[in-house]
Amino acid sequence: MEENNIVEIEMEDGSVRQFETELFTFENAGYCLLTSVEKDKYPQAFFMKQSLEDYSILLTDIEDEEEYQRVIDYVNLRCNLNNPSQLKDMELFMLLKYQNLPRDKYETSDLDEGMAVVSESIGEWWKQRFLINNNTMQAWEFMDIDQKLCTISQEDIDWESLDGLPPDAVEQAKDLSAVFPTFIRRFEKGVAEVSWQINPDGRYYMDDDGFGMTDDEEITIYGFIDQQGKPVVKFKAIKELDELDAMRESAEKIVKERKNK
Repeated sequence: MEENNIVEIEMEDGSVRQFETELFTFENAGYCLLTSVEKDKYPQAFFMKQSLEDYSILLTDIEDEEEYQRVIDYVNLRCNLNNPSQLKDMELFMLLKYQNLPRDKYETSDLDEGMAVVSESIGEWWKQRFLINNNTMQAWEFMDIDQKLCTISQEDIDWESLDGLPPDAVEQAKDLSAVFPTFIRRFEKGVAEVSWQINPDGRYYMDDDGFGMTDDEEITIYGFIDQQGKPVVKFKAIKELDELDAMRESAEKIVKERKNK
């Protein structure tokens, strides 16, 4: 949702009230959430349709009750997914599996072994936000709405392997920032490789006309997670693919030993 200006609306009783506005798109239509500036006095928010007319935003009533309810359900869904910390693992699973997620905003991809990931369109980029375990009927927030990793901590990073990297890249890792391309790969033997880019290739900054490109080199660190999204081996910057193979072998061994206990 996008916060916009404060508007004044004449109410049925003739009074004029000020409302904070949040614009959003749902089912290819524009809507506006209006919240009274005097929240204590008028706590009830409501929705209107929004459209452009002569470079201005025109607000009109939503007269279809079913449409209005769909909008309410969508906004409640977005609120839950934007801040799912109050949801239990199974509650989040049920929300992601059985609610109608808008296809223009969310997409689900299979990761094998009963695992899946729900990506969300954030700033015109698809971001892998939620990890789903269909076997246990659980789900976890892998990345929050601000593109910070949730199941990974600073303790899950091999900091020695980052020695000598540009300070900005190291800072990205310290911040657990996944603003650059970060992907969970397919699961195999209970683990999945995660590639976490902490510095992009200079072309990342290039606009459609070819301007803005820098001389940055892509820097990606790698780790392996289990079927709860938790790191099994520490994330590290690798120099040879053999290191990645060794990390996978170690991660698979650890997960196998856990199952045998």
